[in-house]
Parts: sequence; structure tokens; C-alpha cells
Amino acid sequence: MGKFLDKFLEFKNEADATRKFALLAVVVITLGLASLSVTGIIATATWTFMSFLPIVGLIIAVLGAEALATVAFIRTLTAPTKLRKVAGSVIFIGLAAIGVHNAENGARVVWPDRFEESAGSLAAKAELAGQEAETLGGAQKVAIEGTGAELERVRIQIAELKTEQQLMTSMSPEGISKAQKSLIAQGLYFGTVDGISESKTESAMRARGEAITRELANLKAREDGLMQGQASPVQQATTDKRLLQIQNADKASEAFWAWLWLIIMLCTLEGARSLSLWALITDLTSASTDQDRRRAEELAEAEHRKALAAINTVPPPPPVAEPVAAPAVAPQPEMVLTEAQRRGRAGGLATAQAKAAAKARDGSYILVPSLVSRDAKAPAMKVAAE
Repeated sequence: MGKFLDKFLEFKNEADATRKFALLAVVVITLGLASLSVTGIIATATWTFMSFLPIVGLIIAVLGAEALATVAFIRTLTAPTKLRKVAGSVIFIGLAAIGVHNAENGARVVWPDRFEESAGSLAAKAELAGQEAETLGGAQKVAIEGTGAELERVRIQIAELKTEQQLMTSMSPEGISKAQKSLIAQGLYFGTVDGISESKTESAMRARGEAITRELANLKAREDGLMQGQASPVQQATTDKRLLQIQNADKASEAFWAWLWLIIMLCTLEGARSLSLWALITDLTSASTDQDRRRAEELAEAEHRKALAAINTVPPPPPVAEPVAAPAVAPQPEMVLTEAQRRGRAGGLATAQAKAAAKARDGSYILVPSLVSRDAKAPAMKVAAE
């Protein structure tokens, strides 16, 4: 392991270091996404004896989809036709969606409080709380509009109860008789109306007096509330519902943005992993191509140098001998003939030619040009040459 790390951390140049760190990043991102996907499957699965093998198969299939998504992305970028690009894009998006969904379920396990309830559910609760608050507010408005009549009714009840309270404490026979009649009407006394305060009458009058005291306390509180403008307890309930609506709306907004951030993060990781691997493969391919091109150029240069060396080693042709000029011949002095000599020479030549002609007719000689004519032309040719 140490040797592998030493070799991995040995950087030949900047490009080599970039490729190695890119490869490390791709491996880390792939492992992270795979772990989230596996966690999401495990967390959302229903574990039974019969479902164990299907769940394991689903985990293996999801891991294969993670790897195949990268291949589909690379093939999409390098596809030669539009139809193949579209098909590759559809396959990549589908495979990436599988990984993103399972990774989202895994993230819900990591952050249970943040993703405990969906944004849609919280928004629905906020809307319901708002509707309840509007209903209570309408009831409160109606109560406030009827405050005057309600206050008057409460005060009448208070006055009647106070009058009855005084009657229950009466000691005169006339007052006791009226108290007995009131108690009989309310079902609290079953004796005769005789104006005599007996044990049954006293017990009934005392019980009624205590009930009147409690009712007066409630009516007094109601009167005070109406005097302060609080027509009914619905105001506090309306306020509580409004606060609940605000809280649920805030939670719904937080849940939505948290979900959107999670989806963007997962999609970015999926795309970055695929794009980085494609760039890494492209860089390695281009580096290999450049290396092959440089080798081809070096071989061509070596062949060229070899050809030049072969040309330089060919022996030079032998030198051509220059023509040797003929030695100059001293001009011979021209012989000057006299007229008699020329006539004598011409006559001798003519006789010789006649003999030669006669022999030629006999077939023993071949005719040659006349020397006389040559000698006759010689002075003219000499003058022309000079």
C-alpha cells in the first residue's frame, strides 16, 4: 500500500498531477453516491425473509446503474449522429434519476429532522390553519358587531340574579313565600308555600343562593370582557391559528429549499463525476495520440537523416580530362609561282587527268575530283579565310 501511494503521489509534471487528482475525485464521488443510494434502499425497504434477496439484487442493480450512467454520458458526447446523442441523453437521464432518487432517500436518513415532513404537507397545514383563522375571525367580527346587545343582555341577567339573590336571603314571611314559589318553579323545593322558614326551605334557599353567586361571577367576567372590547374568547384562538399558519409556512419554505438544494447537489455530483471521467479519458487518449504522433515524427526524421547520410557517402564521379590543345604549327611560307610555272603545272595536271579518265573508261580507276579545279579555287579560298 505504501509503494502504491508513493507511486501515485509521484508527479512527473502538472498534467500528470491533474490526471491523478481527477481520478481520485471521481473515485471518491462515486463511492459517496453509491453509499447514499445503498443507504436509501436499505432505509426504505421492508425487510423480511423473502425480500432479502430482491433487496440485495436491487442494490447491485443500482450500483450498476451508477457505473452505466457514466458510460452513457461519455458515449453521448462522442456520438457521431443526433439520433445517438438523443438516445444516449435519455438513457443517461434515466439512470442518473435512479441514482439521485435513491441518494435522496439516503440523505433523509442523514438529516431526519430537516426532511421529516415534506414541503407540500407543511404548506397544506399552513393553508388549513389560515382557513380556520379566517373562520374564527369572522365569528369574532360578528361578536364584536353584537357587543352592545350582548352587554345589555348580560347586565339584565346580572340585575335579575341580584334581585333573586336578595329574595333568597329574605327573612319576612312575604319574601319567604316568594322564594318558595321561585324554588318550586326551578324544581329545587317540593314543599308548601306557607311563608315559614323550615329546614327544607332554608336548605333550598341556601343552595340557590350559592348558585346565584357563581352565575354572578361568570356574568361579571363576561361584562368586563365586553367592556374591554373582547367580545368572545375566539380572538385568542384566531391569533393562535395565525401563528400556526406562519410557522407551517416557514417550515414548508425551509423544507422546499432543503429538498431543492439536495437535488441540485446530487445532480451536480452525478454530472461532475461523469464529466470528470470523460475529461480524464479524453486527456489520456489525447496524450497517447500525441505520443504516437511524436514517435512517428521522430521515425520520419530518422529516416530522412539516414537517406541524407546515404546520399553523402556516394563516391564522386571521376574528373573529366580536359582536351589537350594541339601544338601550334608554324605557318609555312606560301610558295610563289611564276606564270610559266603555273601554266606548266596546269598542263601537267591536265595530261594526268586525261590519262586517268582514259583508264577510268577502261574500268581500272575511279574518278576523283579534279585537282585542277581545287588548285584553281585555292587562292580564292585563302583570300576568304584571311
